[in-house]
Amino acid sequence: MSWEDRLRRRIALVNLGCISVHVTGSRAKTFPKPDWVCLDIDPMTGLFQDAAQASLMVKKILDELQLAYFPKTSGSRGVHVFIPIKTGPSAEDVLNFTEKLQALVARSHPKELTVERRIEARGDRVYLDPFRNGLVQTVVAPYSVRRKPHAPVSTPLEWAEVGRIKDPAEFNIRTFVKRLKKKDPWAEFFSRKQSLQSAATQLALL
Repeated sequence: MSWEDRLRRRIALVNLGCISVHVTGSRAKTFPKPDWVCLDIDPMTGLFQDAAQASLMVKKILDELQLAYFPKTSGSRGVHVFIPIKTGPSAEDVLNFTEKLQALVARSHPKELTVERRIEARGDRVYLDPFRNGLVQTVVAPYSVRRKPHAPVSTPLEWAEVGRIKDPAEFNIRTFVKRLKKKDPWAEFFSRKQSLQSAATQLALL
């Protein structure tokens, strides 16, 4: 796509009054087959540090499954972890895998994590939300600005950064030019696509 086409698309979004850009789990050329799994880590306390700690618990299971995965800030209080996958499984397959994975992690850390759908039953635990993986469910795109105080940006991260961040709003529309001068932590995302079926088979053994 040429830069002129990209610019036209951005102008169209502005004309629609769009601030945050949300995407489904599929690119246009692969829809409705997902290109990734999204793990949404949402702290009920509202503290990013709780989401960061929970993401490290999730990371341990992903390492056991030998998966490649990529974290980012949600641009709000949470963390998103994306797992690039080979095209083939349906959105329902991806959702089922995510539900089983997050339920396993939550059972391992019942005081800190939950998959409870009822908000009133979650308490102060971190909610592991699998439902960004439905067929037409969406999640904020990497590098999208959010409609929140200080205009934070949903920022791809190195894993070493996750635990060091105090306030994800430090990545915002004013500071992001400096961030863009660094190497993109997600540069290899689409070259690291992997088999979901293989991961699901391994997950069943844990």
